Amino acid sequence: MRHYKSVRIKLVFTTLFAMAVPAFAGDVAQTERIELALKQAVQMALENNIDIVVARLGNQISFEETNAAKGFFRPFFSANINNIDTTAPASNQLIGADTLEQSFNTYNFTWQQELQFGMQYNLSFNNQRVSTNSAFSGFNPRFDSVIQANVSQPLVQDLNYSAGARNLVVSQNNERISREQFEIQVLNTVRGVHDAYLNLVGSIRALDVTQKSLQLAKDLLRNNQIQVEVGTMAPIDVLEAEAEVAVREEGVILAEDAIQMSQDELKRFINDPASTRFWHGEIVPIDGPTLADFEIDLEDSIRIALERRPVMTQARIQMETRSYDVRFAKNQMMPQVDMIGSLAFNGLGGDQIIRGGFAGDALNVIPGGYSEAISQLFGANFRDWTVGVNISYPLGGSSLQANHARAQVEKRQQRAQMEGSVILISQEVRQTARSVNTARKRIDATQVARELAERRLEAEQKKFEVGMSTSFFIVQAQRDLAQAQANEVQAVIDYNHAIIAFERARGTLLDRANVNVR
Repeated sequence: MRHYKSVRIKLVFTTLFAMAVPAFAGDVAQTERIELALKQAVQMALENNIDIVVARLGNQISFEETNAAKGFFRPFFSANINNIDTTAPASNQLIGADTLEQSFNTYNFTWQQELQFGMQYNLSFNNQRVSTNSAFSGFNPRFDSVIQANVSQPLVQDLNYSAGARNLVVSQNNERISREQFEIQVLNTVRGVHDAYLNLVGSIRALDVTQKSLQLAKDLLRNNQIQVEVGTMAPIDVLEAEAEVAVREEGVILAEDAIQMSQDELKRFINDPASTRFWHGEIVPIDGPTLADFEIDLEDSIRIALERRPVMTQARIQMETRSYDVRFAKNQMMPQVDMIGSLAFNGLGGDQIIRGGFAGDALNVIPGGYSEAISQLFGANFRDWTVGVNISYPLGGSSLQANHARAQVEKRQQRAQMEGSVILISQEVRQTARSVNTARKRIDATQVARELAERRLEAEQKKFEVGMSTSFFIVQAQRDLAQAQANEVQAVIDYNHAIIAFERARGTLLDRANVNVR
């Protein structure tokens, strides 16, 4: 099984995950309640989320593209083995036979490779066996063997900057970028799980608030009905209380629907493909939002964000690619100066025929064979060699100059984009930091508002009991209290959302979730 150097996720979690997985292992009953911790939800999302799966496969694709680019520099072996038999009428007396019969058996092997610094070489081992009925043949059969090496080394253009080398560098950088994109997807998923989990907690608490508000309205309705029966209150007050009960029942219905929507959103992230009734289970969050103060060092947070945010790492990798492209384009403008050389050793063997006179009859045959050719070959008795330099240079302007100019512009463009990213990240960190501080202050303000609303309702109820207030003011006070309680719940949820957004902006959200992307 092939081992991919893909980006994988190492999750440092407690054994709570082992408690959560069995809940999703089989079919989930429609009324089944599934208690789920936040860490468990994150774990399941990283294991099953479709976007994570797609990003992981994208990283593997980039890895294979790098392998393909490396393959350009791997050795290439080829073999050519064939047999040719020919029979042809003689076209002149120099053929050496009335009907020329020949047989050729070739066994050729070649090893060639291009290296990353530009050198190209090939080694060939060629062998041929020839048999003929020609009277002019001195060896029959004849064995020819040749070992030859050819080398071409760029000295200026393509030295360390060949097209294959550029393709490999770009592929490797794209693979690194793919890993950063995978981390971005993990970050987005972890944040999405946190936000969906918090929204579910908030929806459940909001339902509790609306249910308590509905109970207050029902209590008021019963009280008014009793007073109408004893004649101390007008029937219109009962109608008013009944209308208020109906309004708050609607609020409960909407709050229950909000819980279902929040559950669906969380289920979309954690996605349990093993369960056929996954969508019918009721998720019960067991972790609550934090109220602890969150300390922020703004300048240090910006520094950390610029170091750790994957988008900045991507920008730096792209800058490396643009810088390499500038050097590559400049190298391609240089003259083509290649040092070339070759060395060959030859060997000849076979049955040597001693003839009487020109094209005469065979007087003697000195036995021989392929071993003689090999002996001559490795004895270096017969050799050929060449050394030279090939030089070429385009005259006047060329597309290479335009490519160099374009590469320089793209590098300046990438630098400007990096500077823009620095500004955007710094702005995002500042904004999210302010949101954290603002949300924390909102919690204190909404707590005070809720306490005042409770005291006001209590005061109105006391006045109502002694006949100094009406149902209208009681209903209004109940509404104000319900709104104050809802505002407090939302402030707590928003505070936790703000912390998650700040951690995301600073690039430390995965640390908070104990997730290590490898």
